[in-house]
Amino acid sequence: MKHLHLFDKLPKLSNSLEVLKKHFFSVRFLTAFNILTVLVLGGLSVYAKLNKQGDAVERLFSDPFNFWFPYEGILTGVSEILWCTPVAICAFTFGVLRQKNPRSRSPLFLFFSALLLGFFFLDDRFRMTLIISRLGISKKLIYLCYGSAVLLYGVKFGRYIKTTPYLPLVAAFILFAISRFGDMLNLPSQGVHAMLEDGTKLLALLNLALYFWYVCHHEVWRHFQQSENR
Repeated sequence: MKHLHLFDKLPKLSNSLEVLKKHFFSVRFLTAFNILTVLVLGGLSVYAKLNKQGDAVERLFSDPFNFWFPYEGILTGVSEILWCTPVAICAFTFGVLRQKNPRSRSPLFLFFSALLLGFFFLDDRFRMTLIISRLGISKKLIYLCYGSAVLLYGVKFGRYIKTTPYLPLVAAFILFAISRFGDMLNLPSQGVHAMLEDGTKLLALLNLALYFWYVCHHEVWRHFQQSENR
């Protein structure tokens, strides 16, 4: 009798699996990113097993936590969160607005903002500038390229930026410039160097996050109002 009761539940279980499968594959990028992540992790597992590199793979997931100094790196973590905030909300808002008019000024501004800030985040998080400089390329040249990208960004979207409360955005890029300048200085005081480089960067990221939060909120709200008036 127990076996029969179990067999009675099999069709319900099969239907539940079909529903889950339907929902999972209804979002294409969800399927693609999950499959890609599983393949990468599986490849790492096979590599670690064949080459006896389990410790090396474990370091990829290691938590940079110091028991004796639990506050160590806490402001760096805050900076990384602030980096992700404008990138995420700009990309999301672009996805909402592009359905209305993908070639209008605001979606393009938010798209290139997400692209520019996303690149700067990757550079900061994975120390790309440091790696490139170790290959013999001057940091000054790298920062000049970054500054040129910001200048082109400002020229391209200057008119739109003027229609927004742009002071936090301008302040953020000035603070970033100070931060990069502090990176090139060899100051004797570690505390002064940290504040000049990392403190100004944290303040810049705070202004960026607040600015794009306001702009994205305003654009989405205006988009919904226009949709209701139609």
